[in-house]
Amino acid sequence: MKRFLKEPLLHFLAAGLGLFVLFGVVNRDEPSDDPNVVIVDHDALLTFTQYRIKAFNPVLAQEKLDSLSDEELQNVIDDFVREEVLHREALQLGLEEDDYVIRRRLVQKLEFITEGFAEAGAGVDQSALGRYFDANKADYYVQPFVTFAHIFFETEDRPREQAHEAAEKKLVELNRDGVPFAEAPQHGDRFLYHVNYVERTPDYVLSHFGGPMAKAVFELEPNDFIWRGPFDSPYGVHLVMLTTSKPGRDPELSELEDRVRDDARRAMIREQTEAAIADIVASYDVRVEYEPRTSTKTDPAVNR
Repeated sequence: MKRFLKEPLLHFLAAGLGLFVLFGVVNRDEPSDDPNVVIVDHDALLTFTQYRIKAFNPVLAQEKLDSLSDEELQNVIDDFVREEVLHREALQLGLEEDDYVIRRRLVQKLEFITEGFAEAGAGVDQSALGRYFDANKADYYVQPFVTFAHIFFETEDRPREQAHEAAEKKLVELNRDGVPFAEAPQHGDRFLYHVNYVERTPDYVLSHFGGPMAKAVFELEPNDFIWRGPFDSPYGVHLVMLTTSKPGRDPELSELEDRVRDDARRAMIREQTEAAIADIVASYDVRVEYEPRTSTKTDPAVNR
């Protein structure tokens, strides 16, 4: 998929993230007059709320805070204080040292912040939307589907030949009497799955009736007045009235623009997030000193 973001903006995003992280580190390391004092100010609650709503968006977080009742706000404050106190106690006990779970949580936190920057700037115009749709058309392909009713003749307690005879006799009766689609449940034996199948794809029909019968049903011409068959499935014999059969097709963008726009925006956020992280990684001097050991396993052919 084509890149949505130009390099200069990537650098801006990475720089913004760096400043945010640096600001957080400086503030975190700033000595406090009393380690037992917890200050619940506007900035603290705003940051806490952004993590709670899983969106790095100060405006949205502020709106959330402003919408709270006094009781709800007090609950948020209590939650913040509880979390802050337990965090400080854990640090004093050194619980973060050599803990892979903590390491992963810190990585996830930074990924979350990075995604927040990307999300704040993610917008999909019509041109980008069209490019995304063209590049991912296969994801929106509309599968062929059929709508049909069937009447079932089981072969568990009788030979298949007898089931065929019963089906052929019933077929004459159904077409003679003009039995409609809706009356299918009044005839035949009880089937393992359904009697009526509405807008079902080939894979779905195949899973209930097997390949040969599914293929035969999709090759029928729709007709609201004629029962056809018999058709064989692994379970028995069937008569079918097919009322709708639509071929697979590639839809137009206008048919599902909202869905495609949401998908494109999510893809843009993922791409911008990964691009920003890649820029951060590239700023480090990575030295790989690990060398795989030479295998000490003996080739079985040597001992033969």
